[in-house]
Amino acid sequence: MITPNLASRPFLNTRPVWLVTAVAGVLALILVALNIGLFVRSNRTLAPMIEHRDRLAAQERALAAEVGGQIQDLDKVPWGSLAARVNGTNLILREHAFSWLTLLDDVERVMPYEVRILKVTPEVGPAAVTLHLVVVAQTRDAMLQFLENLVADPNFSQPTPRREEGPEESDLPGYSLALSVRYAPPETES
Repeated sequence: MITPNLASRPFLNTRPVWLVTAVAGVLALILVALNIGLFVRSNRTLAPMIEHRDRLAAQERALAAEVGGQIQDLDKVPWGSLAARVNGTNLILREHAFSWLTLLDDVERVMPYEVRILKVTPEVGPAAVTLHLVVVAQTRDAMLQFLENLVADPNFSQPTPRREEGPEESDLPGYSLALSVRYAPPETES
């Protein structure tokens, strides 16, 4: 038979509750310790990265200041006059690099025997040379043959007569012709 417990404060079995609470507290302390360890270790591994980031930021600021200074220096350059001086220098270099012997050989090749050059005035351009020629021919046919030879030759283009005089109009013996022609030198292998 079961007897009822008539005590004013009956005895409760709280050992399992305290045991579970103690185990949970120990587990909580272990997890807190692990969390603190991971936090310290992760911050310790981030420290070199943070220092590297700070160094890179300092380098970026230094480079930005240097580039800003160089941009200010470039703003002081007189670009307009510099471009004109560079173009003038390039023209001089083209004139010195141009083979005048090749030009004269090519003119001689297209010139008939009855035609003589009185004056040659070259203008060196970026891609071609414009020749202003004054020639005298014994006959009008020789002068026309000279123009046909200039048209047919691949090194010469756009022959444009400027002035033509017959023997009765000038002091020269024969027909004189002033003309302009573009000359493109043949490609040379370097």
